[in-house]
Amino acid sequence: MKKKVNSKVLTIFVIRVCLWIVALVSTIYWIWFSFNLYSQGIFTPEEYSPRMRPVLYTCLAIAIAVVCISFALRAWAVRIKKQEEKDNT
Repeated sequence: MKKKVNSKVLTIFVIRVCLWIVALVSTIYWIWFSFNLYSQGIFTPEEYSPRMRPVLYTCLAIAIAVVCISFALRAWAVRIKKQEEKDNT
């Protein structure tokens, strides 16, 4: 039983790590995109904003959603651990 619970918690942890990597990549992408626009000589808000806004909003939405899912999975893992402790006593 304990091995089964540990494997569940480990699986949840691996999924959470992957989700955090997705959030990090999403954040790095919009930062890179911003620097890329600057390197192309796009500085004025009239040019920069329409090009940056869709990328920024999409990447931020992805990062926020992934982090929220990761926290929900963490709560689930804690519940599994507590249930395991309850069953053992």
